[in-house]
Parts: sequence; structure tokens; C-alpha cells
Amino acid sequence: MTTTAPRRRRDRGAASVELVLATPLLGLLLMAAVQFALWQHASHMAQAAANEGVQIARAYGSSAAAGRSDTEALLADLSGGVLSGTSVSASRSATTATITITGRAEAVIPGLSFPIKVTVTAPVERIPANPASPA
Repeated sequence: MTTTAPRRRRDRGAASVELVLATPLLGLLLMAAVQFALWQHASHMAQAAANEGVQIARAYGSSAAAGRSDTEALLADLSGGVLSGTSVSASRSATTATITITGRAEAVIPGLSFPIKVTVTAPVERIPANPASPA
């Protein structure tokens, strides 16, 4: 009587192949999560800088240039390299002040850098006209 070996030989090495395929995919997934987190962080920094800049630009007696310089200084302090290639534009009309920031989030995955564009508009502060004095 002859005994036959179990058919387990076909599965030999399957765990190694699965590990070799799954490890890079897991690493790429983790890097994508970090990339998304950096993009969100850079977007929030740009939003905070634009909010601060528009508050300066909309103040009574201020100018768009003052809002722009404040925004650029705040971006330099906050970004720490997470937000790169920034461009700040500011405008002020008789009724509104606007700050726009464009840039790119730092790349974790080589070649994958997400753009950021934030625009904040606020009304300009004015002194109300003198109401008619009661007689």
C-alpha cells in the first residue's frame, strides 16, 4: 500500500508572495494618508493667513498693501515648508477687501503635490454718516 502526500505543497510560499505584494500597497496607502493630512494642514494655514490679512486690509484707513504684507509675514511664520510656491494677491475697493493665496502642499509621494487656493473677502470698515440731529 502506498501513501500519498497531502496536497499542501501547492500552497508553499503563498504567504511570502502575499507579503511581497501587500507591503508596498500598505506603504503607499499610508503615504497617501500623510499626503492628504499635509494638504489639509497647508490649506488651513493658508486660510488662517488670508483671514488675518483681510482683517488688516479691511480696517479703517488701511490698504490692500498692508493686508498683503501681513499675510506674507504670517505665511512665512506658519508654513514651515509645508506650503511652498506661495503667491499672495490683495485688493481693496470702496466696499470690500480681498486676499487670495495660491500655492502647493509639500509632496510626500514624489510627483504628487496638490494645489491650494484660498480667497477671503470682507467688507471694508467705514464710519457711518452722521444721522440727522433731532430738533
